[in-house]
Amino acid sequence: MKRNTIIALGAVGIIVLFFVIILGEFQQISNNNTETRNQDLQIDAPKEPDSENQGLGITTKINPVKQGCSGDARCISGSVTRIVDGDTITVDGQSIRFALVNTPEFGENDYTQAKSYIETVCPVGSQVLVDEDDGQTGGSHGRIIGVVYCNNLNLSQEILEVGHAEVLSSICKKSEFANEDWAQKFGC
Repeated sequence: MKRNTIIALGAVGIIVLFFVIILGEFQQISNNNTETRNQDLQIDAPKEPDSENQGLGITTKINPVKQGCSGDARCISGSVTRIVDGDTITVDGQSIRFALVNTPEFGENDYTQAKSYIETVCPVGSQVLVDEDDGQTGGSHGRIIGVVYCNNLNLSQEILEVGHAEVLSSICKKSEFANEDWAQKFGC
């Protein structure tokens, strides 16, 4: 009887310890997200540019950037739960449309390459920061429009750099990001 009681107490102790560790990590992540919400993050080591992904035939241009939210619109941090296409992802169940860019739709030429590129640089499970576009807080088809930062990359800039997207020049006049160097470079 005593042996069973000791085993049961040990098992309960392990479970309690597990939850304490998980809650501690959750609190640390939550605190980090709060601290970095409007703070520029420095990049430790840039990734090598123009690398070729093995077996995928996807050319990448990695342009590490400082990331942080600007303006008054929402600043969202979360985890990528789905890659919809080359300019839309889902973050914790919320659909996010990349600001100022347009990529091919399903069935169009280059659709697969654009989607595969985003899957490569920001796979499902990645942590992202979304800076909602102050000029487009109404969204588009139920999606939040914003710049998505993933793995120290601005995904709008990256998809443009590799040639899988074009700037939506008709939106430049209303987007808060139109004066960013990357947006200007591609036609805003």
